[in-house]
Amino acid sequence: MHKKGTAAPAWPYWILALYTLTALVWLAGSESLLLHWTQDPAQIARWKDWQGYVSILLNALMGGWLLQRLLRSEAVRRAALERRALRRRAENARQRLAATVVDNTIEGVVVTDANSVILSVNAAFTRVLGYTEQEMLGQTPRMFKSGRHGQDFYDAMWDSMRRTGHWQGEIWNRRKNGEVFPERMSLSAVYDSTDRITHYVCMFTDITAEKAQQKRLEYLARKDPLTGLDNRAWFVERLEEALAASTAESRKLAVLLININRLRDFNDSYGHAVGDQVLCHVATRVQAALRPGDLIGRMTGDEIAVAARDLGNEVDAAQLAQRLIAAAAEPWHLPDGMEMRASVSIGMSLYPHHAATAEALLQGAHSAVYVAKQHSGADAWCFFQEDMTQAARERLELEARLRQALGEGHLQLYYQPQVDIATGRLTGAEALLRWLDPVEGLISPARFIPIAESSGVIGPMGEWVIRETCAQGRRWRDLGLPEITLAVNVSLHQFLLTDIVGCTQAALADADFPAALFELEITESALAQQPEEALQVLRRLSSLGLRLAIDDFGTGYSSLAHLKRFPIDVLKIDQGFIRDIPQSADDMAISAAVIAMGHSMGLTVLAEGVETAAQLDFLRARGCDHFQGYFCSRPLPADAFEQLLRDSRDRPLVALAPAGSDAA
Repeated sequence: MHKKGTAAPAWPYWILALYTLTALVWLAGSESLLLHWTQDPAQIARWKDWQGYVSILLNALMGGWLLQRLLRSEAVRRAALERRALRRRAENARQRLAATVVDNTIEGVVVTDANSVILSVNAAFTRVLGYTEQEMLGQTPRMFKSGRHGQDFYDAMWDSMRRTGHWQGEIWNRRKNGEVFPERMSLSAVYDSTDRITHYVCMFTDITAEKAQQKRLEYLARKDPLTGLDNRAWFVERLEEALAASTAESRKLAVLLININRLRDFNDSYGHAVGDQVLCHVATRVQAALRPGDLIGRMTGDEIAVAARDLGNEVDAAQLAQRLIAAAAEPWHLPDGMEMRASVSIGMSLYPHHAATAEALLQGAHSAVYVAKQHSGADAWCFFQEDMTQAARERLELEARLRQALGEGHLQLYYQPQVDIATGRLTGAEALLRWLDPVEGLISPARFIPIAESSGVIGPMGEWVIRETCAQGRRWRDLGLPEITLAVNVSLHQFLLTDIVGCTQAALADADFPAALFELEITESALAQQPEEALQVLRRLSSLGLRLAIDDFGTGYSSLAHLKRFPIDVLKIDQGFIRDIPQSADDMAISAAVIAMGHSMGLTVLAEGVETAAQLDFLRARGCDHFQGYFCSRPLPADAFEQLLRDSRDRPLVALAPAGSDAA
């Protein structure tokens, strides 16, 4: 049996026909030859018998041979059919596998005919585009056009297809919901045996997430993630471009470095979340106050840089600095309702007057901002001068040495006596911090206290002072020496931005020193700057049972309405009002008024900086309660003050005024 549609081999029929013809010729020819050769009937009969035998034998041989050939031919044909069947099954399996791969691949696949009519799509294609297969069949890919590419883009794509039969690149398409998205696409043409295009096959990958990540990395390469301002590297690059433009146009440019005061203290006191809000608030307000074309970037944790173009002179730069200071000082409220107000210091360097490169201008502004903070305090600005760099280096060196001194025990406490004016007796002492450097010797507090405040060292240093004072007071009590009040001056930064209450409570408890014999002196400026916050802290301190004093009274411009609300025990008249008594009538009037006001409020009044008998006589006549100053004693180290305590058991430190004397 032959498979339908397959022709049977023709050679067996030709061989059979040839054999039949040969047999007929043999029979006919042999008969004629036999008759011609003999007429003997017996011989003729025998010949015919042999002729029959030979014919039978030949027929058998021919039949066997034909049968063998037919069987072999059928086996070959069947083997060929089996091979073709195996090839068809393998091809079908490959096609099914390819279809499965296409349907399950994450890439979208679409097949069109030569006219770009969609013939099939895979599951990924429908998932990404949002259409069903039925909605796309019979349509063209033009239904996905985003509108973001011009005709030139498509002309270049099809030109590549005509030349190479392939195109690969990035393209924007549109989903069913209208969303435009990027994809990486590969488009290929399919040809027949005559090199005629029959189909197009397109594969693509949605690269939305990849583009978002790329955009994020590009953003982080140029922007500060917290404030959104340029980061240092990108700001410097843009500043260099601005300098090149200023050079070409012969214009001036100013670099302003804005340092946010006490940002580290905000972090330590309220947490980094509040510190970040401070930074972002200042960045937002400063950026809003800039002119179009000005540059702004974040340099470090608490520094923001500004590059102001096309400035006429130093006056313009100073006015800009004042405007930025005012913008940064605008208050805002935390989620819990607390009002916050930031202050900044600004250092400035000018191009081309101070420097000619971006890094040199930034370095100059960096030096200037620390000069502004040291000499002018908060909300101050300063221009760069040549000696500022050396001053900054010295400041950094001193800061490092101060940290080392705190760790290695080079700080000491001196004690200045406080005397009862009426009796001349020693009633207390103010603990004063001194730095005895192994190389330089005694370093003035006027040099290292501002550095301690700006660098954050004031926190641990102030805690050490409180603990050491309480411990020293405990040692003197254990020796049976007269009980006196020990006073510690608290820095503005320490009072407002550290846990002064917890620190003091722990120090008193650890030393077992009576709170009634301990006094904290807070400067009037601390109370004036943030009166509501200061009131809460003072109330908590007062609840510990210690004494509270206002130091340098008369210099902080505090409101009397606020002052009377504070739980204060002592007013200390600033030595600036005592120094020129009795020569200055104004100072005498102010001092007399402070004494009277303090007494009217039920407070003890202490005068600082008393150096002459005339000054003491005036204070005694006006009813001042206590004094301290060189007239009695300079600040003494602990061992010398201990001896002073021993000597004061039986006699006053200061002789009483003659009866009836009056310094008025």
